[in-house]
Amino acid sequence: MNNICIYDFVTKFNKSELRKRMVPQEVVSGWPCIQKVGKTLCITIPYYSRLLGREKTALYPLFCSVTLPLGNPDRVLDFTIYPYQKEWRDLDYTKPAGYFKHEALADVKTKEEYEALCKELYGYYDKMVEAILNKRPFQEEKEMIALFSRLMEPGHYSQYLRINKKFYAYFCHL
Repeated sequence: MNNICIYDFVTKFNKSELRKRMVPQEVVSGWPCIQKVGKTLCITIPYYSRLLGREKTALYPLFCSVTLPLGNPDRVLDFTIYPYQKEWRDLDYTKPAGYFKHEALADVKTKEEYEALCKELYGYYDKMVEAILNKRPFQEEKEMIALFSRLMEPGHYSQYLRINKKFYAYFCHL
């Protein structure tokens, strides 16, 4: 399990039969969080819907999330649909929570540039997981915080904090 690639893990799960049976097809995955559930290192993948427009893309509130052990992507530890949770009922799922692309990404001109930034962030996730598994400090923490803070959609940030405040508040400062 020492060579976990979070990007590949999320991509593989998103193409799996398990995801197709559980998660509505019209939603896309957001920024995952890494956490320990008991003694098991897990990933929580949130999902939201979006609507492509001419000028910008509307991003709707986080709809659901799936928590899986990093060592066993076929085992679901948690599946939560947020509109059915009483602490999420204050959100209006018929209205966008925000729009892509937000101000911090104003200098990103192409899809390829944005995807490169996303892959860079996923590389930091990999290094963080490696550090956790090897019980050593995560050396590139500051770089991950800076990039995550830039890529996080402001309209979703408070919702991510509801999923896992410890992880998202630490690695993302808006």
